Amino acid sequence: MPKPIILRRAAALALFALSIALIAGCQGERSGPSETFDPDQPVKLKVMSRNSDYFYQRYGNMLIGQFPNVEFEVIEQPSGSIEEQKVAISKSQPDVLLLSSPLYEALAEDGALMDLEPAIERDKFDLNGISPSVTELLREGGSGKLYGLAPEFSTSVLYYNKDLFNQYGVELPRDRMSWDDVLKLAQRFPSEGTEEERIYGFEPESAQGLFDLILDAGTAIGLTPISVDGSNIVIASDSWKKIFASVMQAYQSNVLHFPSGDIVEQFRNDLFTKGRVAIKENEFFYYSTIVDKQRTEPNSKPLNFDVATVPVDPANPDVTNALSLNSIFAVSNHSAQKPAAWEVVKYINSEDLAKVESKTMNGQIPVRKDYVPNKEIFNIEPFFALKPAAKRSSDSAATPEFKQAFKELASNELHLVADNAKSLDEAIETIQTKGQQLLDSFRLKADP
Repeated sequence: MPKPIILRRAAALALFALSIALIAGCQGERSGPSETFDPDQPVKLKVMSRNSDYFYQRYGNMLIGQFPNVEFEVIEQPSGSIEEQKVAISKSQPDVLLLSSPLYEALAEDGALMDLEPAIERDKFDLNGISPSVTELLREGGSGKLYGLAPEFSTSVLYYNKDLFNQYGVELPRDRMSWDDVLKLAQRFPSEGTEEERIYGFEPESAQGLFDLILDAGTAIGLTPISVDGSNIVIASDSWKKIFASVMQAYQSNVLHFPSGDIVEQFRNDLFTKGRVAIKENEFFYYSTIVDKQRTEPNSKPLNFDVATVPVDPANPDVTNALSLNSIFAVSNHSAQKPAAWEVVKYINSEDLAKVESKTMNGQIPVRKDYVPNKEIFNIEPFFALKPAAKRSSDSAATPEFKQAFKELASNELHLVADNAKSLDEAIETIQTKGQQLLDSFRLKADP
């Protein structure tokens, strides 16, 4: 065989081997740290957190004790749109990131986060003790892969006053009720009496108004106010009209109470803890409010209460869109300190830390059910009973500015209905027509 051909083949084989090595190297970048963590080796980690105070109060002391040779530099979470946050992160280059769900999904899609699955498998990190709903949400946000872990989650439940239900002969709420069922239960309580003494059938979450309640009831059964492609308002459908009618009937029956004022005022004037609201929608942290009120008002009557799951779609009763993740920890795929960064993320989400934190209430629900504070005296099952609903593409189709403008439009129209200045059908038609005009104008601004 001529020598030049041998050389060409040798060169081709070498190039092929180099290509395979490069491909394997690129794949390895998404497969977790190839090196092991040396706890005796000093290392500096940049941690993106809400702010320095939050990080050190919540995790800092425990992390410093666990990793004495790791120096932590806290980078404050950027604000602005998702794109603006991504630009800020690319400049600051954190090793460990504390992320919201939308930012987690965006960075995972961009390949900016380390795939944790290989490290989880290698270190035999126990996922079995974590709520399957949380793991499912994280995988959904990562297109089937785990690019982050969350030590806690949020979801709403229905707190209810058992004594009021017994007093008025109304059957107790149960898990997996529909919104229509809940509102009908609320209307079985009296609506008479002075503002200082009367009771209410139902109180939604503190930041909500009438239109928020309508949106919650609609989205619970799979409705969206915007079409799947994000181009049309679809609030005038027959299904939405039924939701509007159900909520407005409860509102005009005068059995709904909407909290007002700032957080301090709402705490001071909380009617559920005063025994004047039959059903209250709220999250896990509200249990602390009940306990605090009982402690600060020792002469008040002990509250006999229980909880049930948030209302669901009767056609799909095991899922909810009320479940969310606000504290997802991830490792940057561009970090030069992946082994140390992974150890930090692993510890924050570990059973050991969950056990320590089970002694205190921090507001959200630990993902490890065995370590929920006060679970011996408080019914935690409804918080873990439902799975996350599939995300709809139109959920993120509108900007926050449009959502606020649309909410103001709808709220104004609903108050006209409440004042008998407009029929409900007329109000819905206005919300549909003017809402479409708003959506079109915001879409033009976003895509000139």
